[in-house]
Amino acid sequence: MVVSGRTMSKKPPPPFLRRHVIWLGWRTLFALTVTSISRARYRVVARDIFTGRHKVAFLFLIRHELPLDFVWGSFFENADVANFSIYVHSTPGFLFDESTTRSHFFYGRQLKNSIQVAWGESSMIKAEKLLLAAALEDPANQRFVLLSDSCVPLYNFSYIHNYLMDSPRSLVDSFLDANEGRYNPKMAPAIPKNKWRKGSQVGRSFMHISIEFLFIKEICNGVFNAMA
Repeated sequence: MVVSGRTMSKKPPPPFLRRHVIWLGWRTLFALTVTSISRARYRVVARDIFTGRHKVAFLFLIRHELPLDFVWGSFFENADVANFSIYVHSTPGFLFDESTTRSHFFYGRQLKNSIQVAWGESSMIKAEKLLLAAALEDPANQRFVLLSDSCVPLYNFSYIHNYLMDSPRSLVDSFLDANEGRYNPKMAPAIPKNKWRKGSQVGRSFMHISIEFLFIKEICNGVFNAMA
């Protein structure tokens, strides 16, 4: 800034003021973290004391239409509707009704807040989080199955439902990737190369894992926002 022909430099704030600002920043960060953790614990406790019938949430992450909807329609046909929920993430604005699907089980099951997804990009992860968040709104959902538009059931509903409900484990697919070009050195040191694995987008999740997955993201977002 120039005043009366002289150049004036902005003086740095006094040391005590800088310390005060830093202290307030960390206090805000701590408050955000505690609040997020408290909300997560409340959601877990609420589900632990849920006394109604437990359901399996089928989460379909698809590109547009569901080409194998007739297979899934037969799968759900003889099942008790109180035992399952269906959530679909498709192209934004796409509506599942009698003109777009052959199975009435998918009518109106699309997410209203879906996003544009590119295969192999981080947008797929965002779409998965949207599906999980929607399913977690119903405390009856205790098991979560993430599916693509090419997945089909190999057993009847009763067998799969009982298997998922009786098992306390989550099922994911990960393996060493022979393609060296997939690892980005920029991911280090958070993700070292010797820990890098390739995995399938589909899988089955236990209720506690799904809640932790979403709230860890929320806590991290609060941390970065407070430090910005």
